[in-house]
Amino acid sequence: SSLMRRLVLARHLLLLQPISFFIYSERVDMGGKQSVGEAPPKAAAPTLQDSTARLDTQIANLETKIEKSSNDAKKWMAQASTNPSAKARAMQCLKMKKQYEQHRDQLMNTQFNLENMAFQQEQAEVIATAVAAMAAGRDQMKAQQQTLNVESVEKITDDLHDLQAEMQDIQNALAGSALAGAAGDEAELEAEFAKMQEEASLEKLMSGGSALPASSTAAPSALPATAAPVAPAPIAG
Repeated sequence: SSLMRRLVLARHLLLLQPISFFIYSERVDMGGKQSVGEAPPKAAAPTLQDSTARLDTQIANLETKIEKSSNDAKKWMAQASTNPSAKARAMQCLKMKKQYEQHRDQLMNTQFNLENMAFQQEQAEVIATAVAAMAAGRDQMKAQQQTLNVESVEKITDDLHDLQAEMQDIQNALAGSALAGAAGDEAELEAEFAKMQEEASLEKLMSGGSALPASSTAAPSALPATAAPVAPAPIAG
């Protein structure tokens, strides 16, 4: 009978287990916490700069341990004559120093590779920025080409040529009218000047003066005759 009661109790527990699990899951979801079965959020990957700084710290710690191992080995070597185990301890310190040095060299090589990778990453970012700027400039040029095509430029140049031709015609017309007026004024002035000359000639005739114009030049005077050369006197014998 006790066995039967145990079997019945176990059966009831098995039947109630899914219900209790469901109630617990609902409570977790309603409480704003992480639900059962959901993967936890992944931590952000460390950057190259963070890894390099961490390696710096580890290398510095190894340098401290190397120096301590070297000092301990020297201390035990000084006690070798009086302490039988001093040599073994000194050898152990030297062995640890060697391991620390190897580990430090490995970390330094790793740090060099990380720094080289960081430099390449910076160069890649610079190149990507330059390519993006070139692409933006290309898009700008395309947009400007669409607003200023060849046909519109040719129309603008034709309009400018027409305007220049019209302005030239206007200037020629204005200059022609001004020259015509100047030519008519010059003819009137020539006629008035001729009339004044006639009046001046009549006045000279009436006063008994010469009617010749004052601009007449006198005849050139005769040049003096050149004297004949004198013959030399005869020399007395």
